[in-house]
Amino acid sequence: MSASPPTDRVVSVVELLAAEAPLTAASVADRLALSRSTVAAVLTTLESRGWAQRSRDLTYRLGPTFPTAHRAATPAGADAALRELARRVGCGAALSVVSSTSMTFVGLAAHHGRVPAGIEVGARVPLRAPAGASVIAFCPPERQHAWLATADPGRRDELATALAEIRSAGLVVWGIDPADLATLDVLAEVAGHLAHSPASGPLRRRVLGLLGDLSGYPHTAADLAAAAPLPIAYLAAPVFARDEVPRWELQIGPLHPAVSPGDRELYRTELLACAQKLGAAT
Repeated sequence: MSASPPTDRVVSVVELLAAEAPLTAASVADRLALSRSTVAAVLTTLESRGWAQRSRDLTYRLGPTFPTAHRAATPAGADAALRELARRVGCGAALSVVSSTSMTFVGLAAHHGRVPAGIEVGARVPLRAPAGASVIAFCPPERQHAWLATADPGRRDELATALAEIRSAGLVVWGIDPADLATLDVLAEVAGHLAHSPASGPLRRRVLGLLGDLSGYPHTAADLAAAAPLPIAYLAAPVFARDEVPRWELQIGPLHPAVSPGDRELYRTELLACAQKLGAAT
């Protein structure tokens, strides 16, 4: 079945409101690179059904009849938890809500001005393997198979094995070729510049897609048990809601070519502790 562009636009507006409300109609249009007339029509329909609510200052948020089960809410105290996590691990931290088609960043905490992938709250990246692996690992098999189908055929066995290891370890550690670290910095800088130009929406989405493709390769349990330093792009762990469904991915981004075993253990411990804390706050 082919995708429906009008439906995609409605879903995109709802996901953005869930992640970053309140927003004006103009802000929604700029963030999603849609025409303002299209966004106005979508918001008018959502408001008529009670799925969106307009405030006196002309900003929109999710409305009172929007199904609670589908809210992409941020766990209580997430901003403070991310700041504390970033301080304790000495690198940027991020929280994203994972839908069936995309990941939307709903919280960021910089350390010395740097955050994973150099993106901002509200940025959306396609849910294309390997993105979102820590959440997908705890999803039903049919969703895992659909996710694996988005990967390069040559990587599917590697990623299927990674999903199994994530279920055992509770997190994933992504390695990266040191040469690609420089590429990540360049793409992150480009994405940051494009964020200030509404007309550049399609190009920025392509750049964010490239950032996702550069996430690297999953370190195995044997890799992580070795005494030698390892190159690490970032670590990710799922955050479970009270219904025990994984809805968010928590990341920290060392982006370093040689991380010692001691630092790897610090990252693992702090990441899992923060993920558990956020889950308890939902």
